[in-house]
Amino acid sequence: MSRLDSSAVGGRRVCALLAAGSAALHAVMAGDARSAVTTAVVIAMALACLYCARELWTAGSPRVWCVVAVMNLGMVAVHLSMPGHHHGQVVSTTPAATTSPLMAVATSLAIVEAAVAAVVLWVQTRSRASNLALAARSRGAI
Repeated sequence: MSRLDSSAVGGRRVCALLAAGSAALHAVMAGDARSAVTTAVVIAMALACLYCARELWTAGSPRVWCVVAVMNLGMVAVHLSMPGHHHGQVVSTTPAATTSPLMAVATSLAIVEAAVAAVVLWVQTRSRASNLALAARSRGAI
């Protein structure tokens, strides 16, 4: 395995550990939920994080990175669209509803994961486009 391949695998596995950390955060949040529906939704999110962690650990395909990016952006959108929502805590009607520290950590982690996934997708697609252009040029197609 080349040095570049081993660093790509290492980076992918670090991201897998971040996704597992997100799953753990959701598990903690599920413990704070006050309704069965909220608990079920938070557990489903934790399972989705574990799915992404497993996929990142075993493969680094563009599909996996796209799923990671979309899942994390979706979580950020949901969390930021409900400023008073804190996974089971009472929603505040005051204009300046504060976010719990756990929610802030989870949202920040999701933003980091989405940014990393976007960079990886950009690098993968740029290198693939370059390889296709070189192959076409060598065949005389360009």
